[in-house]
Amino acid sequence: MDINKYDSSTVELIEKVYEQKLNISEEVLDTLAELKDVAYELGDFALQGFVHFHMADALYTFEKGYSSFRVNLAKAISFFELARENELLARAYNYVAVDALNNGSFDVAYLYLMNAMHTCEKIENNYLLSIINNNIGQVYARMHSYEKAIDYVREGTRLQAMSPKDDFYYYQNMINGYFSEGMLSALMGDVAGTKAVDAEIAKLEEETDVSNTPSVFVPISMLRLIICVLEGNEEEYEARRTDIIKKLRDSYRLYDFITDLEDFCHILIDYGKLDDAKEVIEAIKDTVDASPVILMKKIISSLEIAYFEKKGDVEMVNHHLREQYYLAEQQQDEQNRIYHYSIDLINIMNAQRKEQERIRQENKMLQSQVEKDPLTGLANRLKLDQLISSMFENAKKYKTPFAVSIMDIDMFKDYNDTYGHLAGDICLQTVANVIQDVSDKHGVFCARYGGDEFVMLYENKSDEEVKSIAHELGKRVLEEEIAFGDTGEIGSVSISQGICNSIPSEGQIQNDFLNEADNALYAVKKSMDKPGERESVRLVHL
Repeated sequence: MDINKYDSSTVELIEKVYEQKLNISEEVLDTLAELKDVAYELGDFALQGFVHFHMADALYTFEKGYSSFRVNLAKAISFFELARENELLARAYNYVAVDALNNGSFDVAYLYLMNAMHTCEKIENNYLLSIINNNIGQVYARMHSYEKAIDYVREGTRLQAMSPKDDFYYYQNMINGYFSEGMLSALMGDVAGTKAVDAEIAKLEEETDVSNTPSVFVPISMLRLIICVLEGNEEEYEARRTDIIKKLRDSYRLYDFITDLEDFCHILIDYGKLDDAKEVIEAIKDTVDASPVILMKKIISSLEIAYFEKKGDVEMVNHHLREQYYLAEQQQDEQNRIYHYSIDLINIMNAQRKEQERIRQENKMLQSQVEKDPLTGLANRLKLDQLISSMFENAKKYKTPFAVSIMDIDMFKDYNDTYGHLAGDICLQTVANVIQDVSDKHGVFCARYGGDEFVMLYENKSDEEVKSIAHELGKRVLEEEIAFGDTGEIGSVSISQGICNSIPSEGQIQNDFLNEADNALYAVKKSMDKPGERESVRLVHL
């Protein structure tokens, strides 16, 4: 979203949102509420989507309302689609996918990740593509399809490596990508692959101070402890074990890598590190208990089953199996809610599209009313002033002919005096219909200039083409046979046309063309007083 198009106070609010999110401050919710009022007052789809997206993210981060999080996300997607903000739209799709993934709805997650991927094809953003690839890898990992998962994760890391290093999240995402690959390698029993990834992380640590990115502390510590376990390096294991427990207790947003912690604990349990596994479980239990995500509770319960099985404590195994049963029922309910949410998301977006289409049509009608002459239905002087400027500048830029034709109805004042103003209005409408018809046929713009005067603008047409259209127009008006007679002689209403056609040169302005066309029309009118010299069209050049 280009924030430069907004005024300084709006830009200040947007930048405040970024700052407060960076500092993980709940005050961002108040700032977003203020920005929401601005967005809706402006009717700006991109800004409305921005507000709802970051509102959803804040609600999720601070656990302020899970259902509100989803509603805001749905609205964000609708507005981003309307604004064609493909980058933000892809991010929103990705967020929906992560939510579904965290609730065990792998099919919904995959669907929205594919939507995000296809949306990304319209833009060039390696950073975003890397995140989406990594998350697709997580979907496959949850289904224990590790080889497929590692392919996507590696592609994500490759794309992230192509992003600018000065991006705030560059090192964080690179380390997390390598960590995911390392965990998958460990789960496949590939110790060498896990160590190779750790070596890549070590290189990144040499490039930057990871203390600036605390979210990577736990992943790095987990990976290195796993390497100690796989290699049987007890001395280093003991040195690292206490450190990771402390980091887990101090860490924020553990749910971002809850399934990695699940895999980590299973490795500890499989290698007989039961007490350490239990300590890890206890370290993350409070965070999980406070979360509304059932899958996380189910993960803890399954870890405790694995732990007590190894301990041989049948009673506790049975206790947690009963807990698993109830959690499984709750998770099924949650998955059903996810499916309903997916349907609701589609319905919300469709309803919002219909509402915005209704507003668009109303605005189009209002704009049409502003730009159209109410009597004739032709474009009015306002629309003419808008178009003539851009057409003139194009002709000047590309050195192509530009023509202005000013025309009026011959002796229209006499016609009004003879037949009355109602008949005069009908006459104007009839002539206007002919002008519109001929203009549409030849791709020429026409407008009512005022009174009984009309204007036509020709782009890139030769003198012969312009004159041919002008004579056709004059002939068509006569064929309408609008009766007009004086002193017993009956004839038909006719029009006169003055045209200026030239390639605009430096120093000339559009009014020069209008003035010359008006002079040409005056000359045509003068010829009416000279029997035998009457002309209906005169074309001149600047």
